[in-house]
Amino acid sequence: MDPKSPSSPDRPDRAGRTDWYQPPGASVPDWPSEAWVDPVEERNLFRSRLRRYRLGFSVLGLALVVASLSTIGFLLLFLSGQRARLGVQLGIPHWELIEESLVVWGSLLGVCLLWGRWPDENWLRRSGLLLMMCLADAALWSLDHATTLGLVDGEIGHEWFRRSLGTAIGWSEFALIASLAGDMAAHLGEPQALDFAKAARSLATTGAMVWFMYFYFRTSWVPPFWPLRERPFNHGTFMLLLGWLVLLALNLVQVTGLCLLAGRCCGRVLREMAAEDRKNNTIPSRSEAGWEEFNRPGQGSGSGPKGGA
Repeated sequence: MDPKSPSSPDRPDRAGRTDWYQPPGASVPDWPSEAWVDPVEERNLFRSRLRRYRLGFSVLGLALVVASLSTIGFLLLFLSGQRARLGVQLGIPHWELIEESLVVWGSLLGVCLLWGRWPDENWLRRSGLLLMMCLADAALWSLDHATTLGLVDGEIGHEWFRRSLGTAIGWSEFALIASLAGDMAAHLGEPQALDFAKAARSLATTGAMVWFMYFYFRTSWVPPFWPLRERPFNHGTFMLLLGWLVLLALNLVQVTGLCLLAGRCCGRVLREMAAEDRKNNTIPSRSEAGWEEFNRPGQGSGSGPKGGA
């Protein structure tokens, strides 16, 4: 039966919306136009978006895995009283450069894959804001390692300000990533992800407050105020440092888990769509239709066209 015919059960009930396939707990988003949309092409577009989301959340999750392991390792060294850097303990030269590069550029790549892929204004605003923050991280990374990379000869300065700005942006990024990943996982059939995302955002807010207290008491406010300078540790700032490091490690684990969950949900829905295509013998896309026509019995490479008169 022709899916475009009025009597076909596969005909879209409205522009941009189909009844013949909806993933569990998910729905194909509305198109901004009221024009009729080919359900097969719409399904293929939905599939391509899910593939990009799966790749985006997977890349972002892997970058956060590196950040989580690095933070937990540093925290363990800090609690054990060892002042040696993690790279020295691991025996990896330039570990900080390698670790920060993987986290910063991996996060930027993952967010670029997520940005602008869903026709929803709220998603576009959040993903766009997250992309701007990742670009700011990349700029700060370039300034931090400008001497190592040979971009400048001397020190750039403002190290305390740059480190503090990067940490402040990081807490905001955690809240945005948790929000996007939780919404996507819940949209694709994992409603408990909304509660996980809410808990991650709450912990990010708490961690940001503790870090701000640390920043305030650790910064020297004796004139001249600029450039910002850090003061020596005391008992209070030491406890605040320990507190926000613990909250940072916990929040990283939460956000990493949400990203990996969202990527797994995208992969599961893609597998369900492929299985349903095989089961229902769904009409192929235009490119697939040409291949099916070529391999139809009596045509294609297996047997030539029937002779004429």
